[in-house]
Amino acid sequence: MSKVQRSLKPKQSVLSGTASILTLGWSNSSRGRLLLRRAIANLVRAGLRVRSSRFSPDMLTSALVFSPHPDDESFGCGGTLALLSRGKVAIHVAFITDGGASHPFHAVVPPKEISQRRRKEAIAAAGALGIGLSGVTFLEAPDGALARLHGEDLQKTLENISAVLTRVMPDAILLPCRRDGSSEHDAAFWLARRALDGSGLRPRIFEFPVWSWWNPMLLLRSMFEYKKVWRVTLGDAREAKARAIASYVSQTHPIPPDTTSALPPGFASMFLGDEEFLLEK
Repeated sequence: MSKVQRSLKPKQSVLSGTASILTLGWSNSSRGRLLLRRAIANLVRAGLRVRSSRFSPDMLTSALVFSPHPDDESFGCGGTLALLSRGKVAIHVAFITDGGASHPFHAVVPPKEISQRRRKEAIAAAGALGIGLSGVTFLEAPDGALARLHGEDLQKTLENISAVLTRVMPDAILLPCRRDGSSEHDAAFWLARRALDGSGLRPRIFEFPVWSWWNPMLLLRSMFEYKKVWRVTLGDAREAKARAIASYVSQTHPIPPDTTSALPPGFASMFLGDEEFLLEK
């Protein structure tokens, strides 16, 4: 380590520690930190609720969801999708990545098998939400690399997203927030936005939080920077959402010999409430 590196390290540590505190960290899941996450998330929900208007399924006739990974659609807007499917809204879900990077160092199960498991789980989750196999597309972009795509890989991903847009021609798109606390989710938003800009289509865009519920400080700005906050009251659609989330066993339960799950303890339970929020610029 050089003298310059030694002089920079304390400053970087302070900055890293400050960022971790402000965002509550990404994977820290101690009981105390989890309780703090939930307390702040409840305060944010209360603020969003004050600003919100009631969302009704009859606002839409068709919807296309761009899910960065198999499970984001269920966590972020699963209840909304269940309600829309009951309201005879045509729904299509496009999974951008194959999800194979969720267990990068697993001793037994390789990434290819992880992606195969997640594909099966996604189909089961879609069924729980009332979406048939014809309403599901897997774009197979490499998981863990969305924010670093370039050249042919970037072009291919944009073309695949554009093809879904052209085929479905939705009057609304649902996708994770543009600042969701995950580089993959942020990249998914801007890839979809870029493809949409070149499509000539002008659907409404609804953003849903996923990882920003885990780091709820990121959602504080959302109460002010979006023109519209929509509140989706789930009712018994909450049960359909719970079944969809439960379909993703590879993410919510350890895959032996691992003793911990891919998602941090307490993550899934944060999404089992009675309402969801959609944000619209």
